Amino acid sequence: MTFRAVKPIDGTPYGVEIPEHTKGDVDSRIKKAAASAHAIANQSPKERALLLRTIAAEIEAVRTSLVESACAETALPEARIGGEITRTTVQFELFARLVETGKHLGVSIDKADANYSPAPRPDIRKMNVPLGVVAIFAASNFPLAFSVAGGDAASAIASGNAIIAKAHPSHPNTCSTIELAIKSALKKCGLSEDTYSIVQGVNPQITHWLALHEDVKAVGFTGSEVVGRILVDLAATRKEPIPVFAEMGSLNPVFVTKNAIADRSEALAKGIIDSALMGSGQFCTKPGLVFIPKDEDFVSTMKSHLATLSVAPLLSKSIADRYSSAIAKISDGGKLEVASGIANDSGFGVTPTVFITDWTTASSNHELLEEHFGPTTVIITCDETQYVEIASSLRGQLTATIQGTDADKPTELLSVLKEKAGRVIWNGFPTGVAVTSAMNHGGPWPSSSSHTTSVGTDAIYRFMRPVAFQGFAQSVLPEPLQDANSWAVPQSIN
Repeated sequence: MTFRAVKPIDGTPYGVEIPEHTKGDVDSRIKKAAASAHAIANQSPKERALLLRTIAAEIEAVRTSLVESACAETALPEARIGGEITRTTVQFELFARLVETGKHLGVSIDKADANYSPAPRPDIRKMNVPLGVVAIFAASNFPLAFSVAGGDAASAIASGNAIIAKAHPSHPNTCSTIELAIKSALKKCGLSEDTYSIVQGVNPQITHWLALHEDVKAVGFTGSEVVGRILVDLAATRKEPIPVFAEMGSLNPVFVTKNAIADRSEALAKGIIDSALMGSGQFCTKPGLVFIPKDEDFVSTMKSHLATLSVAPLLSKSIADRYSSAIAKISDGGKLEVASGIANDSGFGVTPTVFITDWTTASSNHELLEEHFGPTTVIITCDETQYVEIASSLRGQLTATIQGTDADKPTELLSVLKEKAGRVIWNGFPTGVAVTSAMNHGGPWPSSSSHTTSVGTDAIYRFMRPVAFQGFAQSVLPEPLQDANSWAVPQSIN
């Protein structure tokens, strides 16, 4: 059985016939990955850094091919795809810089001490080690940066794991090109090509086969809350439960003060709409709820700007259908105003739509307080004195934003938002996640399934675990734990 990609721009098939992998195919790839995991796990920091940089170079070498296939399979513009390729290679370079120092190993040594209180202490040495085989699930909305070589895969490889990556069926040709590039890098670095493989298919059972296989030791996922919950539940039912690091999206509330509106009304109004429609509204950090004081002129500016905008087709027919269905259902709910942009009737095109209502209505309509993937947001009017109470009522978020001025006193609101979100933003927009060490991309449930980040160098620690070695002779200890420290990694001693 085979399937083909479909071009969102016009709904026509694209690329070669892609073989649909069977359970036997998936099991075979996992077994081969498990057999090869030992070699990558035992690389020195310098060897691992070289591997990561070689992967980045091999991906860069196929940039032209990636731009062609990713643009066709997603309808995203060339500039966006080119930026994603750069982002992907930069992630590998950031991890290379980290692992070549050995800092990620977290070496801690407590030497034997007969006088230690409250009791004599044996020689104990601890370090982080990789988990084994990690299953990665590619996201639909980022065909490179959050796909089979995105942040999850890069951090899992950086920590020394073998990878089985589920390619997204919306961009299978792009994923195939990435697989060949990574296998080429593995071969050049003297590792088995089985260390990294992708599986392809539209069969939803592939998710189950990956999550339930005994040799898979962790899952990295970026996608919907529905599928994220399925993975979490599957992992919990195993004889040996495993961690699922799922980033599942968010409403990313924005709280706007009257001072902010008075200070920069037009720029702020346009900025909110632009952020909500960026990438056709298919960002997990899209501002899905915008709370504002009642201000008819400000709302009018947002509506006027929206009326001039259209968006590119959505990533797939199923996404476009779900979006259109949700918009129609909410529009029929009453007690709200519906503002529209310019319709796109080609391929999987949709109409940008913004809902305007008050908090009393929104709080009693669960559809308005759910994430809707696509070019939409909900503008909610209320009194600023309600912001803290409203923020307290919201579920966990990837981001939360305050748009204000120096005249505002956001301390109380901020104290609530930092409990609700993984990243809190002042006078910015949540769309866009910088690839940097200080970034945190994750938040309380249901935005994420764990209190970890999927972006930035700290993402590496999701796919490692600490092991303590007690009482062993120097000759049998791993190199990072030996007194000679031939790998020259940081050691915290006593």
